[in-house]
Amino acid sequence: MTVPIMQVLVGFQTTATLGTPFQLNDTFYGVLDTAGRGLLGGVVMVDLTSIVESVNITRGRNRQLDQFNAGTATIAFNNQTQVLNPSNTASAYYPGVLPRCPVQVLANGIPIYTGLVTDWNLDYDISNKDMMYASCADNFTVLANQALNAVTPSTQTTGARINAILDLAEIAYTGARSIDTGSSTLGAFAISQDTVCLNYLQQVNTSEQGYLFMAANGTLTFKGRSSVLNPVAGATFNTDGTGLPYQTLINQYGDELLYNYIVTQSPAGAVQTTSNATSINTYQAQQYALTDLLNSTTTEVAGLGNYLLGKYQNPVLRFTGLSTQLTALSEANQNIALTLDLTSICSVVKNFVQGTPATETQTLIVSGVSHSITPGSHVIAYTFESTDSNQYLTLNDTIFGTLNNNLLSF
Repeated sequence: MTVPIMQVLVGFQTTATLGTPFQLNDTFYGVLDTAGRGLLGGVVMVDLTSIVESVNITRGRNRQLDQFNAGTATIAFNNQTQVLNPSNTASAYYPGVLPRCPVQVLANGIPIYTGLVTDWNLDYDISNKDMMYASCADNFTVLANQALNAVTPSTQTTGARINAILDLAEIAYTGARSIDTGSSTLGAFAISQDTVCLNYLQQVNTSEQGYLFMAANGTLTFKGRSSVLNPVAGATFNTDGTGLPYQTLINQYGDELLYNYIVTQSPAGAVQTTSNATSINTYQAQQYALTDLLNSTTTEVAGLGNYLLGKYQNPVLRFTGLSTQLTALSEANQNIALTLDLTSICSVVKNFVQGTPATETQTLIVSGVSHSITPGSHVIAYTFESTDSNQYLTLNDTIFGTLNNNLLSF
């Protein structure tokens, strides 16, 4: 078994020495869409794998109630030839070694990171073993630097609101997107001038309690909270040879996600509170407040509080992360591991030598993925969140009153 085949692609603007641009009236470079002939401006993705020495990728979020962060990557290039030196006029990529170059990392042909170079960091060496380090971030960093004009949106589902924001003239988001409808309805509440676009989109996501993130292939993705109810695992990790093996397994059992007194509010009306007396008597009061929601009615705001209480009123023993060395896997299993993305569902099995039960199995949501790639080694570490098995049908409830989104208890 071998390390997955890695590719690192970086985009540079077309120049006279890189994908000669289209030239009017030229008999050769004046012909478009023909291999080797003129390109209509834009970016040429160049395979720089041969000079890559290491890749480190971090994507996801650190804690279940946090927002997903911008995915980052650091790519180390051997730059002895100075091909990536921005001041080297002899480089085929000159003058295109600039911030905001697009970058994509693939393993066995599967995208594991898509983003932009935010910094090129040259490391000069006295023995001419120069290095170039590309610091990268995904398109969340673009949305974090865009501001909204003052506007009052219409009453919309969470998914429709996200699409409406991305389509605003001042944003005009052109990247790929995959946006669920969502389960919440947002009110027609005014957006202040110069509100940061990403902050507002994350506020929308909080009002849904869904998942907003950049996928490994660069797709801006939103999933509603009901998307992970009744989950089916797409991969199983085990140490007995029946699943994908893992090297380390981390668990958590404490009050990090213990909340038994929930406070919620939106501009629709008064503060809504919900609590669990049994949990409070056992663990003391642990408050969690969301008072900047966008939900359209106080009934829905209260329903969201009930949803949070159901998830967090009691501590749960959680498998929170594991790591696996891909060189130990067959290519087929490598591809399963590489395809797992944020919000993918996994089953993790822990086998015990002593005690009862002999095994423990948890069905989990992938909330973080990191890659550490060096010659001969490719380690993936996943972080996990618990799936939600607490939500049941509640008659006349705006959130849990629909059978196709909720479980029926007996």
